[in-house]
Amino acid sequence: MNQILPNKLVKAYVYGDTVEMTTANGQQEQIIKVIEGKRYVNLETGEIHAMDTSSSTRLDNLKSTKQTMKKLRRLVSHNFTGGINQLWITLTYRDHVTDPAIVYMDFKAFIRRIRNQFGNVDYITVIEPQASGRWHLHVLLKNDSELTIPNNDLAKMWVKGFTKTKRLRRADKVGNYLIAYLSNLQIGDEGSENKAIIKGARLHMYPKGIRIYRTSRGIEKPLEITTTKAELMKTYKINSPPTFSRTTKHETHYGVKEYTTEFYDNIKSLSDTFGGATDKLSR
Repeated sequence: MNQILPNKLVKAYVYGDTVEMTTANGQQEQIIKVIEGKRYVNLETGEIHAMDTSSSTRLDNLKSTKQTMKKLRRLVSHNFTGGINQLWITLTYRDHVTDPAIVYMDFKAFIRRIRNQFGNVDYITVIEPQASGRWHLHVLLKNDSELTIPNNDLAKMWVKGFTKTKRLRRADKVGNYLIAYLSNLQIGDEGSENKAIIKGARLHMYPKGIRIYRTSRGIEKPLEITTTKAELMKTYKINSPPTFSRTTKHETHYGVKEYTTEFYDNIKSLSDTFGGATDKLSR
């Protein structure tokens, strides 16, 4: 397993009780200078190469969607840890609605009804494509005390179709769970012996340019830091090996690039950083 060296410059994301750091820090292409004629020069060697522009729009869109899902996972993990103040609501349509603009317009009316009845709540809402062309909405909802809304009441406020409500628990690892749910595609009926899950298949169904998620103003963004690994380990008092590490290869216009990402979970010092804003007791 590749490890990030202490003096290596990394891009770090700090969210919830996790520190995530990657060598894909956005400053790695400084040895490359783009020149005319769809070419680039390697500033270290002086060599001139043609840029590979053969990637299809669909592949570029898939890459963009994956990046959005990474941002969403961090955002959810930073703001939703499970507890009595948090709900996961799924909204579906009885009619064949295929226009995302209509879906988000309906959501605005829905969240307005919730706030009129239950006071201020914060949310992250995510649109999910279906093979039929329809859309579902997933809504993570929270307040600063206790949030209990019967599913029957939510269905009356949604009015467009069906609702499903789930209490978020600490054990759910909400960010990872939601992204897996949004990314993977089930083939076959629920309960069928032939049922199969195809990882990442749903990501291909998102059209180019769609705004996959939206948030309320009270949703906090993770911290983003560019520094050395050693400085991060010192700042957040991390003395243990990473909880998880992976090295991946990526096709770019400048050739194949290899990046290593490390995750450090359950970092106690982060309770001082974020003040436990999302940390509500479970019942």
